[in-house]
Amino acid sequence: MTSSQPLPTPPLASASSSPVFTPPPASSSQGAASPQTSSSLAGAVAPQAEHSVSLDLILAQIQNSNSLTALTATLRHAPAAALASGDGPAGLNIPNHTLGILFILSARLHAGAPVPGGYIEEFARRFDPVQARHAPERVSLLAKGIIQRAEALGNLKIAIDPLHELLTRYPPDLSYLTPLHAIFLNACITAQHPPPLSVLLTPIENISLALAPDLTYTDHLLHHYLSGIALAVAKRWAAAAEAFEICASAPVSGAPGRGAGSMQGMRGMGGPMSLLSVAGGPSSEASAVQMDAAKKLLLVQLIFHGKTLPLPKYTHGAVANVRNTPYGAFAKAYPKGAALRAVAGKEEGLFAHDGNLGLVKQAIDRAPRWAIKKLTETYLTLGLREIGRNVGIEDTEEVRRIVLSMIELGEMNATIAADGTVSFEDDAPLAVSRAQVDGVLRAAQEQEQRLRELEREMARSKEYLIKAVRGREEGPSAGGWPDEEMGAVGGWVEETVF
Repeated sequence: MTSSQPLPTPPLASASSSPVFTPPPASSSQGAASPQTSSSLAGAVAPQAEHSVSLDLILAQIQNSNSLTALTATLRHAPAAALASGDGPAGLNIPNHTLGILFILSARLHAGAPVPGGYIEEFARRFDPVQARHAPERVSLLAKGIIQRAEALGNLKIAIDPLHELLTRYPPDLSYLTPLHAIFLNACITAQHPPPLSVLLTPIENISLALAPDLTYTDHLLHHYLSGIALAVAKRWAAAAEAFEICASAPVSGAPGRGAGSMQGMRGMGGPMSLLSVAGGPSSEASAVQMDAAKKLLLVQLIFHGKTLPLPKYTHGAVANVRNTPYGAFAKAYPKGAALRAVAGKEEGLFAHDGNLGLVKQAIDRAPRWAIKKLTETYLTLGLREIGRNVGIEDTEEVRRIVLSMIELGEMNATIAADGTVSFEDDAPLAVSRAQVDGVLRAAQEQEQRLRELEREMARSKEYLIKAVRGREEGPSAGGWPDEEMGAVGGWVEETVF
């Protein structure tokens, strides 16, 4: 995939999920406000007209407040114009006054007001996550404001470091899905800056609306879709294929074959993703993000496996139908050189329009290797000239180079004689150490424990229990839950995520 190609901008839909994370209480050093203090704080801003509230008054309240809950309520009533006015959060201590600075800084960025050089980066490094979790919607607004400012300055790369700090420090750990995931990854990909593998390879295991009340079902789709793109750019094909498959096969309410309990067995979609789907969010139709993920998945599978693999049975029919498009024709021709190039040439405009021409070219480059690999299933020995004739390469030295490369990379087990005869051998048995076996067993035990915890969480979910009972009463013919019960929006709005 060529990093210079523009990324498709996926549509956005809104959704919600059951909270499984509760923000920790404020530390004892912050104290608890008396009823008089709380009421005076709230009354100082909320009842007043916007023109009568100054930034100085807001700063005084931030410095004098001893209740994060009361201060949050006060700042949410503060006029945006006042928050964005004056010199901003000058004089406030970042760790001690994180909550107040978060409101002021996000308002200033949203309004395009100036921010001192380096202040955003310093705030992202030093803010107190406990305080920030009292106003999670402002964290998302801050992240979008950082993007807005970087775009206005014509340098998106300056947004990456502070966004990374927000993403890694705001949630308890990276396994908690937040809107920051997609915002950060989109910035990295657009700026052609490789995202850290820690972000790309950490599986999403937790969903919490307490941590991210503005989280939508589409955030999960975008996170895996964008992760797949970044992993494909890094040529980590196995991980990229998994990310694209999670996105493409994500549940869609009312999808054929999907019953009330069918999410239990979805690979990569159990636990928190099931909770998110149960609580509501998926549209009744497959999204454009899922359709594009399915196209990229097909191409990545050709590159990594030399063939396409079946999509999970629960995949929406419209997504699975991608294999009946020119992408399917390309896969059917793979890895036959002439037929493959004919399809690629005919559909080049479509592949370029979809932003997949780079992946198509990489698949074509890998085709001779997979064609040679297929020969090992039929022949024990074969000359370089015969191999070239079978795979459509006339240059014998080019064939020799490819075969040697495949041997060196462990893609096949073979030897080349002096006369150019290639002897194919069975692959050597995979050597597995005791430490590797122990590691796999430990991982399996940890996964079992995690699944038990998720099962207990599901059992405590009122929404899940209601729908499980209804699904049992209606039987498997129900085919899913109605959109109004799922909280779906009934279609995609015409807004982009960023």
